[in-house]
Amino acid sequence: ITGAPGNVARARTAMEERMQQLEGEQKDRELRSFKLEVEVEPKYHPKIIGRRGAVISKIRDSHQVNIQFPEKGSENENIITITGYEESTRAAEQDIRDIVSELEDQVSVDVAIDHRVHSRLIGSRGRAIRQIMTDYKVDIKFPTREAADPDVVTVTGAEDNVYECQDHLLNLAE
Repeated sequence: ITGAPGNVARARTAMEERMQQLEGEQKDRELRSFKLEVEVEPKYHPKIIGRRGAVISKIRDSHQVNIQFPEKGSENENIITITGYEESTRAAEQDIRDIVSELEDQVSVDVAIDHRVHSRLIGSRGRAIRQIMTDYKVDIKFPTREAADPDVVTVTGAEDNVYECQDHLLNLAE
């Protein structure tokens, strides 16, 4: 640095302050780049992500972390990677594990309902079936067109809710 002595001193202190700031930012980046891998069955990924990414976005925002899901068909498709500060990644991991344990406690029941009444149960734009799913706190899956048995509807949720919903669906179908 060359120039008037007062200017040189100010420039030197400004450069030292900037170097300390850059070193602090570098340390912060290193702390923020902590990676944690969580092993979760791929069948639970859609529930962790949620409708239009709502559940995973909430976890990302509340813990200020980045969460990467593996691509379908990759060799590590059951590994979810969480990146951020260590304590934040651990908290996000716990949130994900809570969701998975809740999903593992659920039961699924197949209900035989004539495929000709499925559209009536679903209702206009799915409103009727969404209302039933909300009322009973269950998830209802209808068979695809290529399904072996087009009459089997799967109800998933807490055990009591599933059986109550099953009775309700059978009464509606009747």
